[in-house]
Amino acid sequence: MSELVALSRQYFDRAFELRQLGIWNKQSKNCYEVRGKTLGIIGYGHIGSQLSVLAEAFGMRVLFHDTLNIMPLGTAHPVDSLETLLSQSDFVTIHVPEQPDTVNMMSAPQLKQMKKGAYLINNARGRVVDIPALIDALKSKHLAGAAIDVFPVEPTSNGDPFNDQLNAWSSQLRAIPNVILTPHIGGSTEEAQRMIGEEVSQSLSRYLIYGSTISAVNFPEVDLRPITNAEGDQLRICHVHKNQPGVLRQVNDALSPYNVTKQYSDSRGDIAYLMADIADVSPADFSSLKNRISGTDANIITRFLA
Repeated sequence: MSELVALSRQYFDRAFELRQLGIWNKQSKNCYEVRGKTLGIIGYGHIGSQLSVLAEAFGMRVLFHDTLNIMPLGTAHPVDSLETLLSQSDFVTIHVPEQPDTVNMMSAPQLKQMKKGAYLINNARGRVVDIPALIDALKSKHLAGAAIDVFPVEPTSNGDPFNDQLNAWSSQLRAIPNVILTPHIGGSTEEAQRMIGEEVSQSLSRYLIYGSTISAVNFPEVDLRPITNAEGDQLRICHVHKNQPGVLRQVNDALSPYNVTKQYSDSRGDIAYLMADIADVSPADFSSLKNRISGTDANIITRFLA
């Protein structure tokens, strides 16, 4: 929200002129209120949905587009396509993960679909915006400004240069007026870092205790509800394996003597992960069952949780 206001009022340029150049440049031309404007949110997850609530408190109309059918908060309105959102929004903000289908999802065709004089904000992932295409849209005045917190290639540590050796277009982007560039500080607060630490530790605990990998960014996301005492003698099998044909058949052959109460599998790239709960299995069978599953040629690691 602070970047929406800063872009619409050109705060960063005025502050730079006054602080660095000693120039007093009080002007209202091309400066606007955010009240009454339309905010388009691409990706209506945790961040996007909370942003919509804040935007409405600022008096904005909110549109959103997501690949999932998500219940809107407040008076936010879902639209059926990205093109519809871009053509109607005064501000567009991106909140999606980096996946093959989101890389350069905002490139020249999409930027052309945005309203003339609109603003683009990307605090999500560096490769979801085609930066050279954005530079062209800004230089041609089709877009009135942009705020970028994430980049395709970023310096490895504080103090390192952000220059054309890192990204060939760096100096061009830095020279364009009303462009806010920040060094990936979207989550850089004391509170956010503490919550990240808590979330990471909880995720590791859920994996170690229950086998859950929900919220993993580089591993298949699999989860089953925790085993309870009411369900009797249960064994949870957590099988990480190579993503190749025939693995599920081999595992299910091994589990065929038992009652499989729950099972779920997912894959990401070359890695796949299967979780299965089986009932009425004797502890005496644990060793032979584990040896049979982990002895397959696709096995990476197999864990049993009782």
